[in-house]
Amino acid sequence: MKSKVVTLSIFALTTTLFGCATTELPATSQNYNPSNSARIRLFGQNQKPSIMEVQMDQNENSRPVKINVGGGLGDAFGSFVGATKSDSIGMAETENTRNLASKDGLLSKAFYREFVIPAGRQVKVYSSFIGLSTSYPMASTDTAVTYRQRSCTSGTVSFVPQAGKDYEVGFNNNGNVCSVVVFDIQTIEGKTTLVPIQSK
Repeated sequence: MKSKVVTLSIFALTTTLFGCATTELPATSQNYNPSNSARIRLFGQNQKPSIMEVQMDQNENSRPVKINVGGGLGDAFGSFVGATKSDSIGMAETENTRNLASKDGLLSKAFYREFVIPAGRQVKVYSSFIGLSTSYPMASTDTAVTYRQRSCTSGTVSFVPQAGKDYEVGFNNNGNVCSVVVFDIQTIEGKTTLVPIQSK
């Protein structure tokens, strides 16, 4: 009996759909002033990018900066081969960062990035799940059976960050439904807690 040959198209699909929307802001280049800025943590990995749009200046008609964590060519490939690393600017750890490895998937290492964002200006976040395709050649014929996972994109959550606050974006893929939640990272009685914020 011939062994099954599996073909995965995760990496190519992810970078094709999301590679053009990536902006990376390395932690070393960010200046955090808690009097007029906030911080935010986004998770990403190959097949599961998170996207943030930030209104960086006071002109509401200007185009927001778009940041894609996990969907750009470098991010997706690094996650694909397991070489990508998280990028922190000093935000407090949460259960999600402490248990980051539990989010890892097949050829899809999870990581996070933290960003400084201006307080008082609108931020939008959303996430996606890029379904993979798997082909199984039939033992007795030259044909193949292809299994395709469904893809989904969450709704967009909009909020206005407050100065000095830290936020974390959580993503969930439950079957065919994607959802995203923004949490306020709070320290209560010495314990770090994630409190969902009211989105607009």
